[in-house]
Amino acid sequence: MKKILPKMKQKNIVDSSGQQLIQPVKTDSYLQIFMYYIQDFLSWWYIKMPARYLRIFGRLATVLDDNLSISLLLRNFFVAWHRDRTVFGFIFGMVIKILYLPFALVPFVLILILYIVFILSWLILPIGTIIFIIMSLVKK
Repeated sequence: MKKILPKMKQKNIVDSSGQQLIQPVKTDSYLQIFMYYIQDFLSWWYIKMPARYLRIFGRLATVLDDNLSISLLLRNFFVAWHRDRTVFGFIFGMVIKILYLPFALVPFVLILILYIVFILSWLILPIGTIIFIIMSLVKK
C-alpha cells in the first residue's frame, strides 16, 4: 500500500573542492504538518482499522462456528445419533439437532450483529463528533 504522505527530499550541495556546503533546510509549515497529521489519521481510521476489523470479523465467525458446531451439525444433519443405524437413531439424531440449532444460531447471529454495529459506529464516530461540535457552536 502506498503511503499518502509525500517524502521530503534533501540534496547535498558540494563546492568545487568537494566540500559539502551546509545550507538552511526548508521545513514544512505548521499548516502542512497539521494536514499531514489529518491525512495520516483519516487513512488509519477509515482504511487500516476497518480492514483489521473485517479480518477479526471473519476470525470471530470461524471461532464461533467451531465452538457452537453449527456447520458440523448442518453437514451431519441426516447422520444417525451416535452412529445408531436404526430408525430410532436417525429420528432421534435429527430431533436433537433441530432442538440444538436455534440455541446455537441465536448467540452466533447476535454476536456477529453486535460486531457489525461496532464497526459501523467506529466509522461514524469522527463524523458524528464533528457534527455535534458544530451543532453545539451554532446553538449559542
